[in-house]
Amino acid sequence: MTQSYESNLSLEQAAEKLRDAQRLVVTTHAKPDGDAFGSVIALTAALQRMGKQVDAFFMPPLPHSLQAMPGATLATMYHEGDVLPEADLYVVVDTGAWAQLQPIQAQLEPQLARTLILDHHLTGGAAAAWKYIDGQAAAACEIIAQVIDALAGHGPQTPDAATSDPLNDPTIANALFAGIASDTGWFRFSNTRPYTHELAARLQRLGVDHADLYRRLEQAERPEKILLVRRALDSLEMFADGQAALMVLRASDFAETGAQLEETERIIDMPQVVESVRVVALITESRNSRNEPVRVSFRSKPPRPAGAEDGAAGGDADKAEHDAVNVATLAARFGGGGHARAAGAKIHAPLEDVITQVATAITQSIA
Repeated sequence: MTQSYESNLSLEQAAEKLRDAQRLVVTTHAKPDGDAFGSVIALTAALQRMGKQVDAFFMPPLPHSLQAMPGATLATMYHEGDVLPEADLYVVVDTGAWAQLQPIQAQLEPQLARTLILDHHLTGGAAAAWKYIDGQAAAACEIIAQVIDALAGHGPQTPDAATSDPLNDPTIANALFAGIASDTGWFRFSNTRPYTHELAARLQRLGVDHADLYRRLEQAERPEKILLVRRALDSLEMFADGQAALMVLRASDFAETGAQLEETERIIDMPQVVESVRVVALITESRNSRNEPVRVSFRSKPPRPAGAEDGAAGGDADKAEHDAVNVATLAARFGGGGHARAAGAKIHAPLEDVITQVATAITQSIA
């Protein structure tokens, strides 16, 4: 059952917990994306600069584009049967959901009294002793940047303060930029806020080459990814008067194309180019379809201002919000969660049943 998921300490107090610990374990959700990767690597690098002993790890699969990122070697890959190291403090970033921590749940639960969660999601079931949750943050990396500043006793930096900037480290700066760019769709999504651009500008002043990062992260896919995209688009169905789109990737699609599970990233965004589409779902069957749950990802467009369909600006905020589907609520119907515009769930049921259940739930949410 989902526990109360809100901050029980301030950002400065969270930094103090990190400062007081000498030996730490840092991790994030399984199948880390750019934000999860950037949060782990940036925080690990900052703590190691302070002379702390840090064991950082990722639970696979880790996308191949992230494996080649600066600082990737600061974390190791967790494998089934591995034992979590002893630590003064266990730090979980970018999640607090047991469904995303399942590979280490049995080992982490006994350590919750020594666990700190740093997250920007609004739901989570891990009852850690300490939680700093900022649902306004566009990415967990925004929180990590603020934590690193707090650890160094610094506030926001001015353009001429690069030499004393706590983020002035190539590994930290690139990891943070990768995280905020990833979770905002390269600053396209509605979660992008002024601070997001301010942090991006600060990181660029410190030497981040955003064009090179884009090439590394978004233009370094294997040919198998394109084959998988074609399978997803071939499966595309639109319903609810064109307001919903659903795609399905079956175990056979992965077997026949040679694509990996992590190569589903960004596929869900494609149907959103259609003006009428408000909600998209991508249903993904595991290669081992008998034993693994079916993954469901949801996306929705932000509300349009009332009158926008006529080319007008502004309008009634309540009416505009009604025009948007909160997919975190939608995912919660299946035991998942996330953000209002991006969420997901894992469902233990036959694939065809999942397809029917998801399509029904989307239709009801739109209605």
